[in-house]
Amino acid sequence: MTDPTSAFDALAGRIADIERQFAGLHDDLDELSGTATDESGLVSATVDATGELTGLTLAPAALRAGTEGLAELVLDAYRQARAAAAAHVAEHTEGLNVTLGAGLGDLFGKPGDFSALGRLEETIARLGRLDDRLPDAPA
Repeated sequence: MTDPTSAFDALAGRIADIERQFAGLHDDLDELSGTATDESGLVSATVDATGELTGLTLAPAALRAGTEGLAELVLDAYRQARAAAAAHVAEHTEGLNVTLGAGLGDLFGKPGDFSALGRLEETIARLGRLDDRLPDAPA
């Protein structure tokens, strides 16, 4: 079994590195968006970094497409805007893929081993603080 103290220190160091990498990223992602126009050029949609629709513009001629046609135009623009937003997010988060690594069982012990519970609770709290900084995944 790996020394729990040194394993925890290594994990805490990795978590601190992750926190530094993601510092300020949440604010950047709040400002990221994607805007796209359908193929006809009649409908434009804007979404935020999570894919939520934040703007929709319809050219007067779009209304001539009828309800089903208009729905298709809106969905086309929306899908393209989501793809654009996802591309912007990917650009801003490139290289930030992180893993905590293996060996957590060695760090936190086996089932029934409660000696590492304090370390586990502290790690969970740190991970929760990191998770609070990240945007929700696109729907």
